[in-house]
Amino acid sequence: MSDLPWLIVGCGYTGTRLARRLLRAGAEVFATRRTAAAADALAAELGDALGDATADAAGAALVTRALDLAADDAEAVLRAWMPARARIVLAAPPEPDSARGERALVAAAQAREAARIVYISSTGVYPAGDGAWVDEDTPVAPGSSRGEARLHAERALLEGAAAAGVSAVALRAPGIYGPGRGVPTRLVRGDYRIIGAGDTFVSRIHVDDLGSVIIAAACAQTLPRAVYNAGDDEPETSRRYGDAVAEILGLPPPPSVPTSEVSPWVATMLSANRRVDNGRIKRELGVRLRYPTWREGLAQIMDEEGIAAAGARARADDSDEAGSDAG
Repeated sequence: MSDLPWLIVGCGYTGTRLARRLLRAGAEVFATRRTAAAADALAAELGDALGDATADAAGAALVTRALDLAADDAEAVLRAWMPARARIVLAAPPEPDSARGERALVAAAQAREAARIVYISSTGVYPAGDGAWVDEDTPVAPGSSRGEARLHAERALLEGAAAAGVSAVALRAPGIYGPGRGVPTRLVRGDYRIIGAGDTFVSRIHVDDLGSVIIAAACAQTLPRAVYNAGDDEPETSRRYGDAVAEILGLPPPPSVPTSEVSPWVATMLSANRRVDNGRIKRELGVRLRYPTWREGLAQIMDEEGIAAAGARARADDSDEAGSDAG
């Protein structure tokens, strides 16, 4: 994992968690955000990962810079700055109706003899369904402008990479959740709502499991295919998921709001009603999910964020009251 440098283009939530993991394993990580201020903030945020690198991970290093992938000079900047033979992760959102950024990245990757490009795409490229399972052979038919932009970027990158002789793979990710992001955090904040009846299936993946899929795809000696689905084992409806998480946290069930009160994109995403099959990342990439269902993922979030389950909080409250009485 740490034998070649890594370049994370668009190092946001997923990229930052991945970068921290790579640095702690002794990797040399180059990472971009769109503005200089954001790039500086990233460097400060990841400083602890460098300090936590193990003694045998002396090669750990972090280099950040600002990069707007859609800018006219993006290719020139990448050619001058990209490390040779890098494993590249493209996590930046696509520009609508434009593949200029993807083409610039492929051209620079070819010039710098990149080991592979891993593009973080979306399961939004698949059509809405009736709760049936979808896999990599399911015909694509995005139901939103964002899904169309993802598909356009995915195709541009994969086709451009194939023409340039650059190894590339797209990972179609569903809803990404983890510490600081997702239903558990929003329930604790009190701002989570179920859209409509909440009776359609939603697929998810824990951010750290997505990191494992990225690493597996980037490091595989051969890739049997150019596209993989990257979800967990157990899609669930929004209502059942929200109610179950709220019960574990000792919170009231989240209220519902009509679809008219949310953006068309959110309404489309949460009403897509598809279950994403993840079998190929296990069989072909050897991925073993650490958080195969939302239950394991919730436990990790609660542990990292210091959120107590309902029973534990009740016991703590009783203990506090007993201490007050004793005093």
